[in-house]
Amino acid sequence: SSPLRTQPLLDTTQTVTILEEEFLHQQGIVRLRDAMRNVTGVSIVAGEGNPPSGDAMKIRGFAARDDILLDGMTDVGNYLRDPFFVERIEITQGPASAFAGRGNAGGTINLVTRGPLPYDQHIAELSAGTDNYARATLDYNQVVREKGGVAFRFSAMAHGADEPGRDHVRNDRWGAFAALAFGLETDTQVTLSYLHITQNELPDLGLPNIRDFSMLGSGLEGRVAPVDFSNFYGYSTDYRDIDADVFTARLEHRFANNVQLWSQLRYGRVHNDSIVSAPRIQGQSNSIPFPGGAPAPLLAITPATQTNGLQKPRDEVDEIFSNQTNVTIPFEMNGVEHTFVIGGELSSERALNVRRLDANGPAQSLFDPAFLAAAPIPYQGTRAGVTTDTAALYIFDNLEFSPRWEANFGLRYDHVRTHVTSVDDTGTIPGFEQDLARTDNELSGSVSLLFHPIENASLYIGYGTSFETTGRHDIVNIQGRTNAPPTTPARFNAEPERTRSYELGGRLNVGQMEYSAALFHTVRRNARTPGINANDAAAAVDGVHEVNGLTLGANGELLDNWAVFVNYTYLDGEVTESSNAFEIGQRLDHLPEHSFSLWTTYQLTPILSVGGGGLFVDSRLSNVRPNPTFDLTIETPSYWVFDAIATLDLGEHAELRLNINNLTDEAYIQGAQPGQSLPGPRRQTILTLAMEF
Repeated sequence: SSPLRTQPLLDTTQTVTILEEEFLHQQGIVRLRDAMRNVTGVSIVAGEGNPPSGDAMKIRGFAARDDILLDGMTDVGNYLRDPFFVERIEITQGPASAFAGRGNAGGTINLVTRGPLPYDQHIAELSAGTDNYARATLDYNQVVREKGGVAFRFSAMAHGADEPGRDHVRNDRWGAFAALAFGLETDTQVTLSYLHITQNELPDLGLPNIRDFSMLGSGLEGRVAPVDFSNFYGYSTDYRDIDADVFTARLEHRFANNVQLWSQLRYGRVHNDSIVSAPRIQGQSNSIPFPGGAPAPLLAITPATQTNGLQKPRDEVDEIFSNQTNVTIPFEMNGVEHTFVIGGELSSERALNVRRLDANGPAQSLFDPAFLAAAPIPYQGTRAGVTTDTAALYIFDNLEFSPRWEANFGLRYDHVRTHVTSVDDTGTIPGFEQDLARTDNELSGSVSLLFHPIENASLYIGYGTSFETTGRHDIVNIQGRTNAPPTTPARFNAEPERTRSYELGGRLNVGQMEYSAALFHTVRRNARTPGINANDAAAAVDGVHEVNGLTLGANGELLDNWAVFVNYTYLDGEVTESSNAFEIGQRLDHLPEHSFSLWTTYQLTPILSVGGGGLFVDSRLSNVRPNPTFDLTIETPSYWVFDAIATLDLGEHAELRLNINNLTDEAYIQGAQPGQSLPGPRRQTILTLAMEF
């Protein structure tokens, strides 16, 4: 959907997976992270609360929290995205700073919104299921005036459900998306859109991990605590209230000779007011000291072992104002067909947190936690924020030398200014106030060569780069964890991390099926290196992380009545260079060696289709250890999950769909951090009635 990617999928020189709206509906997808289970190479990460959890994922082993796009532009804020307004989701794997600017070391996730259509369409869905599941959606498209191509499309969602297999966890939200288009199917089209989502949740950070070094040799070390996966370690007073608003205006104009102008203007705002509690076992020596001083090292897990919820408050507003403008110019020169794109981007991103300090909630049993209320956490009278202003210029060109040979190149220059501030309105916290600024000028590129051995097949080799400045969340901590300022000059003034990747791949279209395969090698330099001692700042930038992998995929209709979506990824990543010798050779975190997903449906009779799928994720690690006596690495076991679907056609304008998720009621961990592990949803049954009117 991006105007920077002008070629069809067969001619694309990166690993790209597209999840269409019908596919999302079949699976009953209601969260972006659930959709990403279908895409091997993308890993779910458990949130720590600081930063707010939201859609925390990694692509090919690299953080993608801030690499989620909305119609090709950055979607600001960390919230749980509901795809009720989405036409399709495009996942591109491999460094993508040439296309999307800073970050994007592993790739991008692009949500393509529903646009107004030149015909009337009215669809409603009502769903009910186990775990108090209730959901209603509407997709209403109306042609306002045929002359002039004016159409309006409105999508709405109301959702409420408990989390399957988790005590007390509740998710309630509603949303609306409206888009008005002028000039549909003409040379000039203007589209105005507005998205609003409100979320009210009792949030869940999962189960405590046993990471204390004193547990080494117990048989429990480096794992999630041996507790019932339904246990909830937060408090009745925990909450996450989020309001997200995104305004977008887009202009598309076609000039003579097929020259095209595309310009998109956006303002986005996300307000996250929350207190989430991270489970911590009392007595682990690396936990924040409890009242009365630092606890003794943990030596055993017994029925008397207790936990505390480490409460992490947030009252943060994220904002973005941005414009992206491109001109696409097709031309022929010396027998070579060019599709040339030139453009630029201006953006200003701002995050401001009104701070409350982390606090320990009431103690409760590890094996039988009570659902207690925690004391209110007062505002501290301090604020911390980070502003990132970007000006970028870029060019792309697709060169078609012959029907068999093509080449692509792209070049982007980014001028990035990052400003960190912290303010003490009380004047009582020495050393907290901070005012730091830096400027980065970075050049990113991509180049590839593609060959068609036959008309319906392609082979390619590609190279791409990316960069990440020090303004990201794990370098600048604006949360209220302690009275320390958001960062240190050494951390903030470190060189950007830089990533490069090589990919060799191919695609083949046979009938209605698309097949793909790729080998890749990715290297991140200037990787942050933890200090030798446990409390050292991660200021050094001499680390090198490498990821090698293979990905295979197939998608389409194998037979007239049989649709298949399948993909597999192999990943091998480790620290290959570091000033800290203990790090070298360690496996990178959140990187399953093998992952596999399958979804298939079969039209059994003219009115009945059945199907299902399976997902396998290999074991993963939670962190790279800086020394042999610091936090034990948490290993998350591998798992299989199976789903099933049956769809009954009730006539021309209605269908009934039954989804059973996690068919075998598997207990598994879908994501982990050093401190806690997040269980995946247990079995859930959902019945949906879809109606067209």
